[in-house]
Amino acid sequence: KTEKIFKLVSCSNLIPVKRVHLIIDILKKVRDLEIEWTHYGDGIQKKTLEEYAGEALGPNISYNFAGSVSNLELMKIYAEKHFDLFINVSESEGIPVSIMEAMSFGIPVIATDVGGTSEIVENCYNGVLIEPEFIPGEVAGIIINLSNSDNSDMRSAARKSWEKKYNAVNNYRKFYEDLEKQRDGL
Repeated sequence: KTEKIFKLVSCSNLIPVKRVHLIIDILKKVRDLEIEWTHYGDGIQKKTLEEYAGEALGPNISYNFAGSVSNLELMKIYAEKHFDLFINVSESEGIPVSIMEAMSFGIPVIATDVGGTSEIVENCYNGVLIEPEFIPGEVAGIIINLSNSDNSDMRSAARKSWEKKYNAVNNYRKFYEDLEKQRDGL
């Protein structure tokens, strides 16, 4: 059996509210799974987080703090690379565009149930919602379980959710049609 590398991606500013250090806390609990974690985004905590990852993560976890990339470049990366899971452990969110963008490429999501995240992530359908004050070992277990299963249904659901709720072309068309109906009804 060929060992599969589980590819994890995150995207946020490296600032305290995003709690990226907790992703490291989760990953240091994973022992028997090879993970390649890539984080897109920059900020005041980058150096500290790189140092912490270097100290805390075992040899089974490779990581890359890729820094800031343009939105266009990120969309190209999502289109060209395969990621098994997107992770967001923010303590606060509005409606996170980073999650919408990942789902538009069929990437399932694990995210804290804060702000409008639950409007995007439907637990056990297109991703997994976790409590804001989660236990890192429990989230590590979720990642391990996801790595041991065929996530094609969850990948498909992620894309379908985005198509239904957040695809701008579809939303503009529906908005126009609704305006036409209102105008014709007057």
